[in-house]
Amino acid sequence: MRVLHCLTSVPRLSLNLLLPWIVIVCTGCDNALISFVTWPTSTLRPPEVNYATYTDTPTVTLTATVTSTATQTSTSTSTATVTNTYTPTHTMTHTPSSTPSPFPTRAIGSTLTPMPTLEPLSNLPEPHFWLGRPVPHGHQDFVEPNYRYGTTQGGELRPHHGVDFDNFIDTPVIAAASGRVIFSGSDQGIELGIGMGFYGNAVVVQIDQNYLHQPIYILYGHLNTTLVKIGQRVTQGEQLGTVGGTGVAKGGSHLHLEIRVGYNDYLSTRNPELWIRPFQGWGTLAGRITDEDANLIPMANITIRSVALDDQEQGPLHRYTTTYVRETVNPDDVLGENFVISDLPAGTYNVSVNNIRSTLSKTVYVGADQLAWVEFRDINARASWTPTPADEQ
Repeated sequence: MRVLHCLTSVPRLSLNLLLPWIVIVCTGCDNALISFVTWPTSTLRPPEVNYATYTDTPTVTLTATVTSTATQTSTSTSTATVTNTYTPTHTMTHTPSSTPSPFPTRAIGSTLTPMPTLEPLSNLPEPHFWLGRPVPHGHQDFVEPNYRYGTTQGGELRPHHGVDFDNFIDTPVIAAASGRVIFSGSDQGIELGIGMGFYGNAVVVQIDQNYLHQPIYILYGHLNTTLVKIGQRVTQGEQLGTVGGTGVAKGGSHLHLEIRVGYNDYLSTRNPELWIRPFQGWGTLAGRITDEDANLIPMANITIRSVALDDQEQGPLHRYTTTYVRETVNPDDVLGENFVISDLPAGTYNVSVNNIRSTLSKTVYVGADQLAWVEFRDINARASWTPTPADEQ
């Protein structure tokens, strides 16, 4: 049995919300509505087709075909006159028509354009829990709960593009999935993050699986040592290096883990908590909090409290987080979530969104080895949040 420490000192921001109506969908349920807020887009390199919304639309192309016919006129001198006849023929070509996913901005501060709205899901997709733990059992192999993906600790830190595993220096770092090493060493001469030297010693592995026909990269940052070479094949569980505090890791020794989809860069990240397999018999909860225009609300306070756990030996469990900030982080291409809490023991939970005056809540069941879903819609978010990032990743 695993027990995670209950931390109640997470800084929280207030968000003015009026009582709306609430929709919850979990695995096997119907009517999960999926839509997006405005996100930065790229003008430097177009993304590949997002096959989640791909449609194949035939177009008609007219191709001119030249046919030469000779006519002969009898006079005292025979002359040949050539007449060109153009016969149009129809050639069917297929042009893929797709709505791009939130495929990441290529430059911070680029112009905001409307994000597409995906069709409602009748059921949640199969979870992609493809990754193992990046540190061995016996060390702290669960996500640090105070600085989850897309959060800022109340605006004090830079929006987090990954998750952290706090461990002593030189704790082994192991491959979360099999693949090929595409970077290993110091990033002093390359921009893996914001400027050179951001992650210090790092390893990047392109894993064997693709997601929606896009390559997937895992970055292991702030390492003390790296033990693999570029081009090397690694298998899940193989040691890549050791935990350190290099780069801009100001919080002490820890492993910073990122999932990057499509491109190996800082602005192509997704939430690793949707990719790491839950502990045996535990599950993951994701959700969305949106306003009246179906825009994702940033920095909303989320509280999750256990009501009845399947394992009765487990004590009460509380978790706290906030929804993603809007800048530079991306939701899953299919789910469009703006918060995730992984590693919840199977059971029933009360999920609430709270502000100074009211608390909106709903009960959700989190199944073992499953992804559960909850959605709060039509929230009146009158306050806007202005990011004040500090010098942390």
